[in-house]
Amino acid sequence: MGTIEEYAETATDSRLERGVEYLRRNSRAYLLIAPAAIFLLSVVGYPIIETFRLSLYESPADSPVETYVGFQHYVEILTSDIFTQLLWQTGRWVVVGVAGKTLLGLLIAIHLKGDIKGRKFFRTAFLIPWGIPYAISAVVFRWIEHPQYGYLNALLLELGLIDQGIGILGNPEIAWLGVIVADIWIGTPFMAIIFLAGLQSIPQELYEAAAIDGAERWQQFRYITLPQLKSVVLIATLLSTIWTFVSFDTIWTMTGGGPINTTSTLVIWIYQVGLENGNLGRGAAFSVIGFLFLLAFAVVYLRVYTRGGEEL
Repeated sequence: MGTIEEYAETATDSRLERGVEYLRRNSRAYLLIAPAAIFLLSVVGYPIIETFRLSLYESPADSPVETYVGFQHYVEILTSDIFTQLLWQTGRWVVVGVAGKTLLGLLIAIHLKGDIKGRKFFRTAFLIPWGIPYAISAVVFRWIEHPQYGYLNALLLELGLIDQGIGILGNPEIAWLGVIVADIWIGTPFMAIIFLAGLQSIPQELYEAAAIDGAERWQQFRYITLPQLKSVVLIATLLSTIWTFVSFDTIWTMTGGGPINTTSTLVIWIYQVGLENGNLGRGAAFSVIGFLFLLAFAVVYLRVYTRGGEEL
């Protein structure tokens, strides 16, 4: 028994010594990154803590008085019908948007990687939608989908597919489609450029060897391209998911969350509750819930994608 205790004590001392030695050797590095770390904690950590604190209070925007209510806001939100609706609409918005951007971006990247005429021009041109401010793109699509003057309705009428103009953004059943098309158009270029960079990093010898072995193009894509792009797809889709989840400009400019809240997401509702209605406490509670959902998704996604901690 004494031998086991001595061994445990020795092992603990050894680990402690190694830790002290590691800190001593890297003390200069920690000092150099300390200013940046402190800055990040102040601009990221403090707002998160303050938002959580605010969510525990009844805090009207037109009054400096705060009343502590504990987790009352969270209980009311989680048991409300609007929360279930917002959760469904936010999930639909993110899943369809990210899937559309990923698939289109991958197709465009594969096409741009090939030896096509004007490749440099197209690579530059595809960045234009992503470089234009989101609000401007949203206004353009709002006019494109206008029931009387929009190009989309004019095209459908010319083809004889419809008899009269369709008010896409005014229809509660299809308004979300009109908004998500704009979001996909805006976000696809980023995905295409990221995937193109990943495709160009794949050694051409792999494709040549596969072709010699008789592998068809689909087999090359499945067994070479996709595995080699794994880490690129992980980062691109994760970033796209976060950006789509917190997207505000496109929805607010095109529909303002309407008609009858059918295009609202958690982010839109946070703005409406916290700033338009002046209920800062409840808006903060919605923000915390949205943050926790996004954090949980990122953790689960990384774990599943990397197969429980496998190196990327």
